[in-house]
Amino acid sequence: MILGTHRAPSDLGSMEPGTHLCALEQGSARLDRVAATFVAQGLAAGDQVLYIASEQEVGELLRVLPGNLDARQAVGTGQLMTSSFGDAYGSSRPEDLATVADGFRAAAGLARKRGFPGLRVAARMDPLADLLGSFDEVVEWERMAGGLQRELEVSSVCLYDAGALVEGQGAALASEHDGLAPDLDVPPIATFLAVDEPWGLRVTGEVDVSNRDLLHRMVQSRAAVVPRLRLDLAGLTFADVGTVARLRSIAAALPDSGYLVLAQVPAVVRRILDATGLGHDRLRLEP
Repeated sequence: MILGTHRAPSDLGSMEPGTHLCALEQGSARLDRVAATFVAQGLAAGDQVLYIASEQEVGELLRVLPGNLDARQAVGTGQLMTSSFGDAYGSSRPEDLATVADGFRAAAGLARKRGFPGLRVAARMDPLADLLGSFDEVVEWERMAGGLQRELEVSSVCLYDAGALVEGQGAALASEHDGLAPDLDVPPIATFLAVDEPWGLRVTGEVDVSNRDLLHRMVQSRAAVVPRLRLDLAGLTFADVGTVARLRSIAAALPDSGYLVLAQVPAVVRRILDATGLGHDRLRLEP
């Protein structure tokens, strides 16, 4: 951390959509950890995550992501996407920064069309000054990006190597962001990962009042694309009555041709259904 940026890192678990974070760390290894923490939290929450980095940096991310996130599956379903800096921002200075902004608007819309409730972006930003022409232009870009992300509800972390900055630049960058991204964070108690075949998602861990909203929005986003979906609950270790009631309400709102299949249903969910009568014709349980 460098002078002028000594604020407490943000809590990724309670981060509002549209939050614009930065990381100003010495060296690639620490930036790798920040990126992995941000990406892991985004995937666990059910969002689509775009990582803009070099091929080597992408490889390191895939190596260090927690095993329960199944990085290969996340890449296969498009929940985790990667891009080089040049592909994301271009190889020459854009005539109008709004052109780049339009690209991110399109990406946010495409995430929703693919059945994800939101988009998060982690980007290695050191090449930006060369692309735009000056550090002042970088600060202006970050100022524009903050407003755009709040409008689109796209959260991000901009990753800068502090060793490449001169005095005062780190503080200038930090002032254009909502907070600092942590290099470590408390692991979420549940993960929500997309599944393409059969269409739906896989839920692992515990779902209760603290995170059932994440499950709700993920199921609704998948159902908005294909209203016939399957929830793999093999890794679900706990769910409360409110969570099962949410699933029942989603199933009840599906069109007549739709349904919500609960697969590999754990005993805790079966007990809730038996005791509460929260079943529905469009809420089906695999044997």
